[in-house]
Amino acid sequence: MSCLGVLAATHVVGEAPSMARFRAGLREPLRNLLPEDVHTTGLADLVLLDAEGHLTDEAEDLCREFRIPSAALDEHWPWDRVTVEQKERQVHELLRRLPAAEYTRLRAYLIEWPVGDLRTLRRDWATMLPQFYEPVIDWPGRQVNGFFFACPECGWPMRALDTGRLTEIRCEAHSRHGVTYSCVTDSRGDTPPHLHRVGRKAKAVEGRPATKEALAVSRVVWRYVTLPGLMEIELRDHAVKLGADVEMWPHQDRYDLRIALNGQVWRLDAKAWASPMALGEALSGTTPAAPRLIVVVPDHQRSSLTLLRTMLKDSGYQVDTIRGVKKQLNVAATVTA
Repeated sequence: MSCLGVLAATHVVGEAPSMARFRAGLREPLRNLLPEDVHTTGLADLVLLDAEGHLTDEAEDLCREFRIPSAALDEHWPWDRVTVEQKERQVHELLRRLPAAEYTRLRAYLIEWPVGDLRTLRRDWATMLPQFYEPVIDWPGRQVNGFFFACPECGWPMRALDTGRLTEIRCEAHSRHGVTYSCVTDSRGDTPPHLHRVGRKAKAVEGRPATKEALAVSRVVWRYVTLPGLMEIELRDHAVKLGADVEMWPHQDRYDLRIALNGQVWRLDAKAWASPMALGEALSGTTPAAPRLIVVVPDHQRSSLTLLRTMLKDSGYQVDTIRGVKKQLNVAATVTA
């Protein structure tokens, strides 16, 4: 009733949706619930609840990034009420305390090993485990019959949504690209359930036991270190193929990449925030870590470039997608130095 009241306040008197329409609209794009004159840039296509009545992956990340102060959300996220931007900074501050060589090695490790066994991780980074890794066994929403499945794109445990006899398995970051599966949930025994590939990028994945020894990077590390790290590696590899000189995480991550090609230099900072609006608000009023710093967002957020560029106008930041930066590099590669 409280949420319906807030929604009703955005409408002209007498035109607010009924409770039945409101409940149905929670499973539709947000623009269907709001009047046309309400600004919904970046949020119009957001669906709040899935078919089972759970918060969708994107809605969950948006709540975390905006830190909506609601008792209902506290039931799901009881950790301190700080913004995700602060959480992200805390992670990077922990990394920056390391010597430069160790910083680079650990940063790469968190990208390449989002999941690992306790013995291996303890051997490599004993003192860092509590800050960056958590036991998968504590994440029941990512298990089926005691097993979890790592995304073939990012390597992080995929979400398991129980729909009865079938369970839907999908990666929160890559389901939109086709990393989705299903499996029968009534199987028993010591073997993991067999996944049926549903999405177009659903590669073969083997289940792993969700024991106390199975660890994965925390959600904050995954969202703000692992995912942008994959973007950074993609850009690095593309630039290297073009013959560019690439430096990863210069000055212990003042920004993510420095690319030099045919007399031109790109300084890039990759961001994998679910909400371009929240990202723009976090960067507004801050000073770029380097001149003409380019904030790089995933290709699927291309429609939000105008929003971000408007929010960051005159701030010193530039904004582009992975594809856009690659295009710039391709053009520079054809120019004779």
